[in-house]
Amino acid sequence: MSPEPASSPIMNHSEVLDQARCVDLLESTPIGRIGFVDDGVPLVLPVNFAWFDDGIVFRTLEGKKLAAAAATQTVCFEVDHWDPADHTGWSVVVTGTAREVTQWAEYEELERIGLVPWDRDQWRPFWIRIDPDAITGRLLR
Repeated sequence: MSPEPASSPIMNHSEVLDQARCVDLLESTPIGRIGFVDDGVPLVLPVNFAWFDDGIVFRTLEGKKLAAAAATQTVCFEVDHWDPADHTGWSVVVTGTAREVTQWAEYEELERIGLVPWDRDQWRPFWIRIDPDAITGRLLR
């Protein structure tokens, strides 16, 4: 027989968030993580992003993120927040298809939204868009 789990004085309860609240939270933070498979291995990378026209957009260089988008790979994207003082937080996960923005009009529209890479050592000329298939979220309180 396995031992009983130790009780904790902190009781956390999670609440499922509706899509509108998830989008509000996506719009509230500039950093997220994109997850995808690279050569058969899961990879998660941070990016600064914007919620724009019902999707996630971010800039990148040539590399793994661009290759995943060029292959229109299914990806996940996650943002979260945690307050260690009161043990509350939230998490939003978006699953969808990543694609490189190649249409001139869409590219020009994205250039006007003002999303500047945080790492400015090298400019990121390519735009990636994630078109959501599902948006889920949880609030921990």
